[in-house]
Amino acid sequence: MANFPSDAIARISSIRRVRTSVAFAIFLALVPSLPAATFADDPPRSDEHEALLRMNEQIQELQSKVKELEARLNGGTAIAPHTAIESSVPANAPVEIPSPPVTPAAASQEFSEEPTIPGVKLRMFGDVGYEVSDQRGRTNSFRIGSLDLFMTGVLTDRVSVLGEVLLVPGQDNTIGLDLERLLFQYKHSDNFNLAIGRNHTSIGYYNTAFHQGAWFQTAVESPYIFAFDDQGGFLPLQQIGVTINGQIPSGKLGLNYVAEIGNGQAHTPGTDPVQSFRDTNNGKSFNFALFARPSDTPGLEAGFSIYHDYVTFADKINHDELISTIYLVYANSNYEFLNEGLLVRHSGSMTGAPAVFHTPGFYTQFSRRFGKYRPYFRYSYVNAGVAEPIYGDPADGPIVGRRNGPTFGLRYDLNDHAAFKLQYDHLAQRGQNSFNALETQFSFAF
Repeated sequence: MANFPSDAIARISSIRRVRTSVAFAIFLALVPSLPAATFADDPPRSDEHEALLRMNEQIQELQSKVKELEARLNGGTAIAPHTAIESSVPANAPVEIPSPPVTPAAASQEFSEEPTIPGVKLRMFGDVGYEVSDQRGRTNSFRIGSLDLFMTGVLTDRVSVLGEVLLVPGQDNTIGLDLERLLFQYKHSDNFNLAIGRNHTSIGYYNTAFHQGAWFQTAVESPYIFAFDDQGGFLPLQQIGVTINGQIPSGKLGLNYVAEIGNGQAHTPGTDPVQSFRDTNNGKSFNFALFARPSDTPGLEAGFSIYHDYVTFADKINHDELISTIYLVYANSNYEFLNEGLLVRHSGSMTGAPAVFHTPGFYTQFSRRFGKYRPYFRYSYVNAGVAEPIYGDPADGPIVGRRNGPTFGLRYDLNDHAAFKLQYDHLAQRGQNSFNALETQFSFAF
């Protein structure tokens, strides 16, 4: 017997199975119609003879249909029975079995997603509003906030990826693209988790409890001491680096830790504060945070963080930076009571003489929910010295100075995905006139 390719043998066997199945089906269909005398010893009568002739014609017709079916199964070319192939083909000769015609894939098939490729979950957050103010040089305007595209993907049961991209409106009425976060995350256990990439630093409470998306916050915006750099903020709230975090076995105390190392923040003119590709010096930033969530008091959290870095000022000299925070918060479905303080220590001065400068800041915020309404109050304060080497020099960043004032507001939740806010601010600044502002905001998440 000739050595046939495996696919040829499979095709021939398939055709034989089809023929056998069809023949068996024909037999089953015709047996009930056979006259009983056909199976007797008596010779067939004339009517039985005519019935047999009709049956023979039906069998021949069905056989022709079987041959037609065989031709279709072989792409338009009929294949002889197995015995015929064996007799007509020399031993060890290759046999070509016609392949079915190739049909172009539909567009939906060409771009269909492989089942092994992980899916991406996308969430979007945004806000729009209107603001009026009596600050000199500031106009009353409609405005839009950032459009936040938040993406997560699970690679394995322990590995995931997080990405966050913002479309940010600028003061010059342009829309900029900002890569807010990009993290490769590995979860080993409740006690050890690792993330590498661009993240929000765990300085204090607010920066990790409320990332982007105004809908998450009770107020229209975050306290000034925790504002991002594109909003005039002064703390290194974003960085590129590695973060590990987890729980510390501590019973009902509920201790957690966070340890981070990163590139830190840039203060040289013409550079982005977040050093995404190249650090201006070899010194890396270190941050350590510790907080407790007692199980006896759900909603209560208390903690502190210590951040250290060597930063390069505009004078090209590395200086020491130490940021310490402490907080006590209580938040549940009805009440929100946030209290947080910080102290920033910088060495060096704009004159070059050795000096140490301290910048204190704090905020307190309280809100109470009544159905869909949540009135809130906040008071914020920060005081950076005039001679502060970073916060007092325009070449190293925004002038911080002294800022303080109250905020009153009302949040109304339209549903679980949208909220309307009305907020009044009064701000006093060193060297400038105090001013008032009234803001409205419609924030949403979907």
